[in-house]
Amino acid sequence: MDKLRKEAREALVQNPGKMPVGFFPAVAAASKRDLAQLWQDVAAHDHSTHLNICESLVTVTSYIDYWDGMLPNDQGPRPLKPAEAKAVNSLFDWASAAALPSSDFAVDFDETAEVSDDIIKAQNESRFRSELALELILVLNKPLAGLPNGKPDNAADILLAGACFANEQDPWATSESYNAASMLMNVWVQDTRRGNTFWPAIDFILRNRIRPLFAKTKNPAITSAGRKNFHPQALPRFSTSDLDASAKPWKTTDVYVASVLSWILSQYQPEDKTQFEAHFQLFVPTILAMVDDNNIPFKTKGCALLTQLLQPIQESNSDILRRTNLASVFEDAVTPCLLSLPSITPEDRSLDLLGAAYPALLSTFKTAYKGPIQSEKDTETYTSSLAKILRSNLISSFHHVSSSTPASGSTASFPHPRLSTFLLEKITIVINELGIHTTKYLQELIPVLFTTLSNPFGTAHTPLLLAAAAATQAVIKNAHPRIWRWRGEILSGLSSCWLHIAEDSRDSVAELANLKRELQQTLQVLKLVLLNPVAIAADVPEPEQVEVKENVEREFQKLVDADAELQGLFV
Repeated sequence: MDKLRKEAREALVQNPGKMPVGFFPAVAAASKRDLAQLWQDVAAHDHSTHLNICESLVTVTSYIDYWDGMLPNDQGPRPLKPAEAKAVNSLFDWASAAALPSSDFAVDFDETAEVSDDIIKAQNESRFRSELALELILVLNKPLAGLPNGKPDNAADILLAGACFANEQDPWATSESYNAASMLMNVWVQDTRRGNTFWPAIDFILRNRIRPLFAKTKNPAITSAGRKNFHPQALPRFSTSDLDASAKPWKTTDVYVASVLSWILSQYQPEDKTQFEAHFQLFVPTILAMVDDNNIPFKTKGCALLTQLLQPIQESNSDILRRTNLASVFEDAVTPCLLSLPSITPEDRSLDLLGAAYPALLSTFKTAYKGPIQSEKDTETYTSSLAKILRSNLISSFHHVSSSTPASGSTASFPHPRLSTFLLEKITIVINELGIHTTKYLQELIPVLFTTLSNPFGTAHTPLLLAAAAATQAVIKNAHPRIWRWRGEILSGLSSCWLHIAEDSRDSVAELANLKRELQQTLQVLKLVLLNPVAIAADVPEPEQVEVKENVEREFQKLVDADAELQGLFV
């Protein structure tokens, strides 16, 4: 064993960051010692340094790789002695703990922290340890058949270790650890589901591994049972716990929690409704703690998790959101996130957070008020909630990140074009949900569309104009009974945009051609609406609507006569 350890260390020193393979001393070691002695050697070893941990991981992996767990003449797996079975379980526990990402990755979620060379080195070492530990867990499947019932004592920690690397985008994940975790989870999820131990393992992770990390993070809006608290006691505005890193280990040490929760939420199928509802109260405090945190990366993760939490409710037609009265709690938690805009919040951070917050909020409304049992009051609440977001957040945010307001006569500019594009895309989604109720907000929507389409520098960022054209189509389709009153502003915006494209001499021909097609389609939708007036109050359309219908072609021709370049728009 000593010779095996020596060669493992030498290989690690010569090629740091690479998994050593092919240790011949492992053959002799595996033939002379049993698994109980192997664990004794590991347990007695000093694991205070990165190299020492890696040495043990490589040593055990090589040993198990050459260990023969079959009876003579390949008659089947050899039942392990009690001491050996205990050793295998101990090795599983040790490897699972070693695979967890270190606290050094907390800086990736801290907007104020500086990443030093020492931190980068520590992170790289953690990534390598995780790769070795996951490889060991895979190899440990070899003596698994010799265990009583063919299962380890604690499958939960093995699932926890694999779940940390289910998302390759996490900073601690590498292609090696991701692939190893994928293989591990495919096998373990199937085996535990088949053996009816999967959900008990998930329950153990949620109650015993994740919930304690949030024990000091209180939320007065919910009760201990995960329901809305109708008589909340306000927490102090400033608390010493805000400065105590140990009060939020999910931010400082166990930063992988959000990834594990995301993986767990992805496992619920419609037929798992009972298990999901039993675990629902365990998710709510953890997700709200992240959403309420002052750290934008964690707020973003919390909002994304909230969207995931609502998916099983929708898919299984569960009424748990109604029973717990948590819709308003989720709304109150997410809505302040929508105010994270430049210049206080950098545009990149704002896009990340809003990109998670708006879907979470819209999903909350849809889950709470558009379920299988939908009353008239639910419909009204859903509409009013959407309208509030449209007016108080989307439109106001759009004006905030642009350089002018609808009342100003100057040309608007867009210093944050990506964020303006994002807001227009969300406006389109909300409009399509509002339907005919969009007519109430034309006075606020049309100026947004006009200032965007008519901006002379809009072609510098064509996605913004494409989003404006799509939003204009949505407005026309959903507010068609009243759109004739606003045809002048819409025609002016479309025509101005078309002429600005014609003046653009850039090489992005494909982008501009796509934008032209979108403008032409928008104009055709407008024309169709104007030619088919709808009666609103009376049985027949208003005289003004009929007049507009009769003069549509004439009005269009006047614009073409004024500038021949518009001929392509009105074809």
